[in-house]
Amino acid sequence: MATSSFDNAKITSYGDRMQIFGLGSQWDTKSILEAELNILKLRQKPFETKKSDYESEKQTWTALQNSLTNFNKIVTDLKDLNTGGKDVKLSEEGFFTASATGNALDTSYSVSVQQLATKQRLMSDQVSEGPLSIDEKVQLNGKDLTITADMDLKGIAKEINSGDYGVDAVVLNNKLVLTSKQSGTDNVIKFSDSPAWETLGLTQGGAIKNELQPAKGAIFTINDIQITSNENSYTEIDGLTLNFTKETTSNIDVNVSRSADQLVEKVTAVINAYNSTINNINSLGGEKGVLQGEGIPRNLKREMNNLLYGVNNGGSMLYDLGISLNKDAKNGSLTFDQTKLREMYNSDPQKAQQMLGKDGFSGQLYNVIDNYSKSSGLVQTEIDGLNNRIKRIQDTLDRYDNQFEQQKEAMIQKYATFETMMGSMSKQSDYINAALGLKNNNDN
Repeated sequence: MATSSFDNAKITSYGDRMQIFGLGSQWDTKSILEAELNILKLRQKPFETKKSDYESEKQTWTALQNSLTNFNKIVTDLKDLNTGGKDVKLSEEGFFTASATGNALDTSYSVSVQQLATKQRLMSDQVSEGPLSIDEKVQLNGKDLTITADMDLKGIAKEINSGDYGVDAVVLNNKLVLTSKQSGTDNVIKFSDSPAWETLGLTQGGAIKNELQPAKGAIFTINDIQITSNENSYTEIDGLTLNFTKETTSNIDVNVSRSADQLVEKVTAVINAYNSTINNINSLGGEKGVLQGEGIPRNLKREMNNLLYGVNNGGSMLYDLGISLNKDAKNGSLTFDQTKLREMYNSDPQKAQQMLGKDGFSGQLYNVIDNYSKSSGLVQTEIDGLNNRIKRIQDTLDRYDNQFEQQKEAMIQKYATFETMMGSMSKQSDYINAALGLKNNNDN
């Protein structure tokens, strides 16, 4: 709102139009008007304050929901961990991968890869577009394939792909390219002795004409014993799986052993995240906390702590795995003695898996946190309630704004009328004084 003044008069742009206050009345009409308008605005102040409080509380609930969601991602890593397997370490990476189940022996192997298995790939001659006028029943890998006179090269490829021929067919640059679905020498592509294959240029004199890639079997050694396979994998050793990706230049050592390292790492991460969550809950729901007196933080903490007192069928508790309440802190946080976990894992890995896995601590903890953090959970219910309250207050403020604009216009008009009236009265007074000669008398 722009203003300027001369003598006692003030120009203002109230109401999106020029107004002059105080010119006729010599009163500070502008200040009086502003005071009345401020009084009208004051009735909105409690609603604006309440809305700000609700928005601040909503931010707190949203931050809690996000932190619980992130916490559950860490819990998921432990819940989905397959601790029934064994650790496998390779002396050199990049040539093959190895994994081991609990059935694998704790031992080492020496592995080399001389040749990778490949799929056979063949190509026809380049043929003209459109129907090929081939009308013949042929065989592909020992199974009947009917080629009709109206088929073009793409039609033949489609017919091959829709059947169970063990071959993938594509057309590239008007050439039919066939690739065996399985690698190895046992899976070479076989054609019947048919004119159709000769016409397409896939065979010549009954033999393969254009071979892009031959079928090869994998050749590798394990402990200096040579082995061949149609596939680039080997699973004949109990509990051990090898997947070959590159030929080696020397022997690579494969060491299989049982180790609790990965489990200890995941449990440590969960305990740290657990304690951070407990500290956050204590801060929010404790004395002078933003959520002091709210039931959700208190109930969440209680449900989390209650998980520590569960007993499995064998009578064991999480304490036996080194997980217990921090008696020194006395705030609901946990301590973790990884030595106890390693001892149980080495003596009974299945028991450790059951107590910490999806059917044990991590699975139960995940469910507790998810009940609060999910999109339909208890925290979201609080957020939705605050959103509704904020909307109702905003509706009230919008209504007050409309009323304020209407009342402001009425006030502007009232004081404009007052100014006009006072100006008229001032002129009349001057006229009367002049007529009575009072002004001359005063001058004398």
